Order: sequence, then structure tokens, then C-alpha cells
Amino acid sequence: MADKKKAPDAVTSKGQPKPVEAFDNPHIAHDAGTSKSIVRFRSGEGRVWTYHGKRARVLSMLVNARNGVTQHDTYPWHTRLGGTIHAMREDGLSITTELEGEYRHARYRLATAGCLIKQARNTRGGQ
Repeated sequence: MADKKKAPDAVTSKGQPKPVEAFDNPHIAHDAGTSKSIVRFRSGEGRVWTYHGKRARVLSMLVNARNGVTQHDTYPWHTRLGGTIHAMREDGLSITTELEGEYRHARYRLATAGCLIKQARNTRGGQ
């Protein structure tokens, strides 16, 4: 039986999308050398949630977006916003969902009263 040669992976001339980071946002501390961010949110009752990576970016968007956040707002860096919202709800955050438009798109709004905690530097890994 002859060995089957594997076809080479297709090469695309299209570059990969650049991540959209909020580097100018003073509420987000960034890991040195990575694109992951750390966000802390404190509710009015004093409970604190700490997220990094995609969840941190989504939480920051929820806090800052008066009109809410849709899946379209998170492209290209996040393709499963509903899953992230579900996980954040499981963690105790109150997030509302409004279905809108002909195709019933979801718009998420943070209902937990609180604010982002300003961080002077990255607190992950003892730094």
C-alpha cells in the first residue's frame, strides 16, 4: 500500500486580525508580555469579581457600554459571547438579555450595580 502524502496547509495572504485591547483604559492592568488583561469589579454590596482574558474584556465592555453589548461588538476576538455571559451569571453577576431585531439578536447589559476597581499594575503572579 503506497504512503499517502498529506497536502500542505493552505497559506492565506490575509493577515490575522489584531486583537482590540483597551490599553488606554486605566481600569485594566495588562500582563507583561501578553495580551491578557485583568479586571476587577466591585458590587455595591462589596463583593469583588476578578477576571482575566476574554472575560475581563467583556466585563469591561459591560460596565462601560450604556447601550449594552452584542456579539457583533466582540468580533473578531470573541465568538461565543453567550457562553461567557452564562459563566459570569454562574459567578453571581446579574446580566440582563434583550432580544432585538428580525433575527432576535441578544443585547446584554450588566444589572449588578458597582464599578471597576482601578489597578496601578498587574497583580497576577505576585507582580
